[in-house]
Amino acid sequence: MKHPATTFLAATLAASLLAGCGGNGTDAATAPDRGDDAPLVAAMMPEVPPYTYLDPDTGEPAGIDVEIVRAAAAKLGRPLEIRVMPFAGILPAVKDGKADFAIAAITITEGRSRNADFSDPYAEEGCSFLYRTGTTPPTMIRAESLRVGVVESMSSDFYLTRHGIEPFRYGSLAEAVPDLREGRLDTIFYDRPALLSAVAESGGALSVTPLETREHYGVAVRKGRPDLLAAVNAAIRDRKEGGAK
Repeated sequence: MKHPATTFLAATLAASLLAGCGGNGTDAATAPDRGDDAPLVAAMMPEVPPYTYLDPDTGEPAGIDVEIVRAAAAKLGRPLEIRVMPFAGILPAVKDGKADFAIAAITITEGRSRNADFSDPYAEEGCSFLYRTGTTPPTMIRAESLRVGVVESMSSDFYLTRHGIEPFRYGSLAEAVPDLREGRLDTIFYDRPALLSAVAESGGALSVTPLETREHYGVAVRKGRPDLLAAVNAAIRDRKEGGAK
């Protein structure tokens, strides 16, 4: 279900997503066919720091995922264009051949692997609950009786659904946080790294639980392009051998 509340923050984020970033702003769904000399395209959802986010000083895409695909493009001698969009659009863009990579700290799953090839895992993280400080910390056992927000189509959404919990679905974490703070939600279930950033920005108003799930993150690569997959995996190996996290 969609939560009916709207906020200025959500509207601002939506405008930034539609505008795009790091390229000419062409919508991934209408992008023309690309030749070998055209930029590689990475579809990015910028809400999972330190993996994907917009640099607050420059507004440009940044994070570990961004560094990986930039390094992969450099290995192939190709320019890279990054297009910012909601999470629900990034994997379909790769499936339909409108983007070469999808990046957003994406959990590697069997279902997603039917529509994209995944890189080697580069991180192990998971999901937690975000809640208002001073209230009872949520647990998966209690979640059935709570108003739980999720970002649509992310692994946290599917995890709750598999456990018989119907969440309130949002297009982004930025849309959901104001509803949590104002009491229209009891909790948000999402990737813990992003929730830790929300806690740091809340001035003590929000807290986060320990991990409820453990997941491996990877870069989703367009099927039928072993050259792209090999370049991404080489970039990941370079990071590990260089001691980068």
